[in-house]
Amino acid sequence: MGEGPTLTTPRLLALPLTIWNAGYVAEELAPTLAFTAVVARSGGRGGDGVGPHGGIVGTDPHAAAPDPLDPAGSLRRELRRRAGAGRSVLTWVLRLKSGPAAVGLVAADTQGRRAVVGVSIVLGCRHEGYATEAVRAVAGWFEYRGALVETRIRRGDGIGKRLGQATSFVPTPVLIADWWRIWLRPPTG
Repeated sequence: MGEGPTLTTPRLLALPLTIWNAGYVAEELAPTLAFTAVVARSGGRGGDGVGPHGGIVGTDPHAAAPDPLDPAGSLRRELRRRAGAGRSVLTWVLRLKSGPAAVGLVAADTQGRRAVVGVSIVLGCRHEGYATEAVRAVAGWFEYRGALVETRIRRGDGIGKRLGQATSFVPTPVLIADWWRIWLRPPTG
């Protein structure tokens, strides 16, 4: 699917992450971006010492925990990995239209006509509806291109469940690694 376009919502600009801006974005977001998210990557294998951390932007359910002593380095490595991963891995930096502040990241991993989306919002900007706006914009873009959009929500994650419901996702009975449930956005007729 390639590098995604710039997406807009009433309050946000979603700007594509590139290998060139990944380091800057990591330095900007690391102090305030929590290492939790709504979604997990489609696939992936874990080894020893990995578990349900969800990656830095929730892209890999088998990812090792981020380094608490170097959050910027952990985020920089993850974002550079995503930016250089090829056409099937897309990430956007969420910025307010009213100013230059970054409020989070939205990510999508694609395979064929399926897209797995997720979002992470910085701590000081949560509960403002930014995650809902971002997920709706990205899911709408993929649906316009004919993709089936899904997300993965950790079992017991009430906030993720409310976000999934607010963005028109419905749960399926499918569990991945016993802690991620697949949620789908039903195709519109």
